[in-house]
Amino acid sequence: MQIHVLIPVSNPNTGPDPPDVLYHYTTGLKLRSIINSGVIKPTTANIEPHEKPVAWFSTSPTWEPTATKVPVSGKQGQIITAQAQSGLVRITVPATCAPYVFPQLPLIAGTFNKACIGLLHAGLELGADPRAWRFTPTPVPMCLFREVEFYDFANDHWLAIDLAELACRN
Repeated sequence: MQIHVLIPVSNPNTGPDPPDVLYHYTTGLKLRSIINSGVIKPTTANIEPHEKPVAWFSTSPTWEPTATKVPVSGKQGQIITAQAQSGLVRITVPATCAPYVFPQLPLIAGTFNKACIGLLHAGLELGADPRAWRFTPTPVPMCLFREVEFYDFANDHWLAIDLAELACRN
């Protein structure tokens, strides 16, 4: 028996206005490699040989649950991830950097529908909203970063950092 899931792609001429910015959620350890390479690279983790890697973004200004690096949901998973990975990081970029929505993944990246359903299911289990997911198959250069922030658990908000200063320290 096959189950078919249809995820509608919104008509760009209807619905809410498109976002001005997107957020790439990562960790302090991963930020070092972003600074060293000068780009947010499409990820090759857990993809099949025929697939194109993509870089993931979100329209949501709150932490993306699928960016948590441990199988623990909610704030506890964020804290464990932050402790193990030198903090939680949010990079703000123009929305044009990642123009594709999740239902376009099979077309753009060649991801099989079964894998898309697995990603969707895993994201929903973690509390993610797949309608917020955006992606691009191309690297996003640092010159397009509008802001880079670390999450401050003590005060429950994001703190902007000086990327040039951070690059000098690394």
